[in-house]
Amino acid sequence: MSEEEPEYIPAKWIEIYHYCPRIIYFMAVMGARERETAYMKEGRSEEESEEEKEKRRKTLLAKRREKVAEKWTNLKIYSKRLGIVGVIDLLVKTDDGRIKVIDIKNTGQKKLTPGYLYQTAAYTILAQEHFRKPVKDIIVYYTKSDKIFEVKVTDTIREHTLWTIRRIREIIEKERLPKSRVKRECYGCGYYRLCKGL
Repeated sequence: MSEEEPEYIPAKWIEIYHYCPRIIYFMAVMGARERETAYMKEGRSEEESEEEKEKRRKTLLAKRREKVAEKWTNLKIYSKRLGIVGVIDLLVKTDDGRIKVIDIKNTGQKKLTPGYLYQTAAYTILAQEHFRKPVKDIIVYYTKSDKIFEVKVTDTIREHTLWTIRRIREIIEKERLPKSRVKRECYGCGYYRLCKGL
């Protein structure tokens, strides 16, 4: 964690935890950083490009007829209560007054992964505290596969998100390396060499 925000867990870590909880240990306890690959740079650039386009649009993601009354991009919100911080790609207020959280991911996947779902659900919790009104609508947009996933955040999703935040905090506070199973994705992970040596 950065020195300026020692008590705040980045909401992005929720997605990382669901990919592999050991990465949380490497980052938060050991202070290790993953080397940025060309793919990661390309992904960040693609997401930023999509966010810029979204700033100019009057409808949501240019694929729907849903009118947008107000929008916020790259909104950084803290929750002292939960000890988390998130930078939300896009928040919109629709003409009917609902606030929707939109997360843009540069991926060609076909299904909504748990990590992306719970990270975006954390953004609804942050937005709800910030705006002091219910926020239950999330949209996750995959730029490469051009897939849009719309989800209503249920109590079950919210509870699992809060459980994940507690698990992340436990890894940090107890400084205990989580168990891990080797899977196909391990070989492409920037922490693989460090991990296999433990």
